[in-house]
Amino acid sequence: MGLSQVAKFFIKLAISLYSYNQQRKAQKKAERQARAARSNVLINKQSNNDPIYILYGRQRMGGTRIFVDTSNGSGDLSGTTKLNFVLVMCEGEIGTVKQVYFNDTIVWDDSNGGTLSSNGNGGYSLGGFISKYAPTITSNWYPGTDTQTVDTSLQGSVGSSVWTSAHRLQGVSYFTMLLEADGEKYGGQLPTVTFVLEGKKILDISTLSDGDVIGDMTSANYTSSADQNPADVLYDYLISKVFGKGLERNENEVWIAGKHVNLASFQQARLDCAAARGGSGYNINGFLQTEKQLFDNVGEILETCNGILLFVDGKYEFRIKKPNEQVGIPSSAIFTKDTIIGKIELSLPDKARKLNKATGVFNNPDTKYNDDVTIYDNTTYRVADNGSVLESQEDFTMITDSAQVLDLITQTVNISRDEYTIKFTAAHTALLLRSGDIIEVRHPEFGWGVDAGETQKFFRVQELKLTEDNTVDIIATIYDSSKEL
Repeated sequence: MGLSQVAKFFIKLAISLYSYNQQRKAQKKAERQARAARSNVLINKQSNNDPIYILYGRQRMGGTRIFVDTSNGSGDLSGTTKLNFVLVMCEGEIGTVKQVYFNDTIVWDDSNGGTLSSNGNGGYSLGGFISKYAPTITSNWYPGTDTQTVDTSLQGSVGSSVWTSAHRLQGVSYFTMLLEADGEKYGGQLPTVTFVLEGKKILDISTLSDGDVIGDMTSANYTSSADQNPADVLYDYLISKVFGKGLERNENEVWIAGKHVNLASFQQARLDCAAARGGSGYNINGFLQTEKQLFDNVGEILETCNGILLFVDGKYEFRIKKPNEQVGIPSSAIFTKDTIIGKIELSLPDKARKLNKATGVFNNPDTKYNDDVTIYDNTTYRVADNGSVLESQEDFTMITDSAQVLDLITQTVNISRDEYTIKFTAAHTALLLRSGDIIEVRHPEFGWGVDAGETQKFFRVQELKLTEDNTVDIIATIYDSSKEL
């Protein structure tokens, strides 16, 4: 493959990965439709073939009933002596259980008397249910290890021919529940059972070095908590062979850190995520859906942190958009009338893209993880728009912090005010650039940074395209450091 072919291949991949993140704003209608599916997380579906969620950080979810057994076969709690059921939650191994809800009432809380004790099958028995329900509930939780065995309590209740020793559900987190009939407590109806969980155990990638053999989840470096760092989450998703891309594996199915991922870029992104928003950071608490395309799920992660995923020199590279990226840019990223071939095409923002208001939808722990909204409404912008309300709705399925949502939608509105685009052609040396890089353009025609007193103009590269004559077409959008978090 010649230089020209290699360059075209590299640029094509960079464009596809970076542009995907840019295009997600055009998909918000579909995201709002998908949010209806997210609301299903707080109900109990009954199915044997429903897709399983991937949970990162802390969230509330209901799970899917894959098994129900009653003494009278009715499927409810009227006239029966017992009801057994199994709720599949998410991919394992996850961290822990924080709360259990019956309908909208907390019946078990790890900070208020709730206990977990080993049941000898690789799972845990729940104790300390509130007194109203305690005598009528038996429940076991399995975190989704690869070694968990059959739930012997359920097996003893329904019989080994019904729930056999093969029903181990390894790699999947689930609950078994036995409810004893009590019309006063349950009203003859099976309650909707939901759980607040701390999700998948993932690696702290700051502990890795290139060439390290990535161990199993018995490693102390695998942890679960609320507020997972997006860089750790993205790395976990990309390396997963079960639901991700299966990166980092060699021909012997051994995980080798840095084999297919630019580890240094992920580690730097981890630091940038922690430092963002004045130190409040970018955090993830939410679900990915295993039935969605890989790029869709990657996009869900990227939008929590203003992230860019590139494919450079055979490896995936992760970057976070942030303020002051214009500081110290190399001379190769400065373009003048002497290095620009032909004219600059300037596309000004139109009214259809300008915003003065944005609504962010998210799951709020303060409202028991139900949908909530936070709003950014800039009256100054609205006056400039002759009183018109120019609004968008942003759906954040992996964020539970209202302040983080507000910061992100504020940035979206502010950037939209002057998000104009330039297109120009440069020499092949521009191939040193990558999508997402900051460049400076100095040009007398526009009064950009040539003479004393003129404003410097910086842009973020969106696309690079190698032409047949070995020049490079560059498309970039205005970059204003003050509007990045």
